[in-house]
Amino acid sequence: MNEERSPRNLLLVGAGGIGTQLTELLVPALRRVNLQGSITLMDADIVEATNLGHQRYTEDDVGSAKVSAIAKRLDDENSSLRVKAIVENLRTAEQLDGFDFVVVCVDRPEPRRLVHQLDIPWLDLRCSGDGHVALSSQSLPALVERMTPDHAPASCQVPGALDAGNLEYGFASAAAFGAQWATQLWRGRPAPVQSMGSLTYGALSFPEVSA
Repeated sequence: MNEERSPRNLLLVGAGGIGTQLTELLVPALRRVNLQGSITLMDADIVEATNLGHQRYTEDDVGSAKVSAIAKRLDDENSSLRVKAIVENLRTAEQLDGFDFVVVCVDRPEPRRLVHQLDIPWLDLRCSGDGHVALSSQSLPALVERMTPDHAPASCQVPGALDAGNLEYGFASAAAFGAQWATQLWRGRPAPVQSMGSLTYGALSFPEVSA
């Protein structure tokens, strides 16, 4: 028999390749082991045809708010684990209030830095091509800062890859790490700290930083 766990509330910022895959992994798994609470998705983006294939949307979702489409499909009012939607982008620290832990998986550094300032557990998931990066509130602050430079928004797919038929799955490995992290925290157990790797080349080393 599963142990009773207090309801937990997870905020997931970003509903692209990583965020949708992570939600699809977490919701049925948490329900299967009777973990209670909510997963709230925050993103102001609209589903476009170009999102299909590497993000968990269908043609029927095109034109809808991403988070609303996911919540509509996965929420269950009869379940003790609810899926909610906030159709807005993360811009201020106040938007992060009221959650037990936060996962950010967006393609811009500014929302990441807001999450990095939190005193609650957080996870920062990123990907490019077949590679992924995961940093957490347990990572060294100097490493988090070094790994979060200013940059323009960037897709999880290498430019031109989709048109060439070269879909890569770094987003899926990032999402799997995030699902493990969130499940462990929900259960009150130690969670993985950080990871960087490539599906082609295996585990990669983070740069050395001073503590």
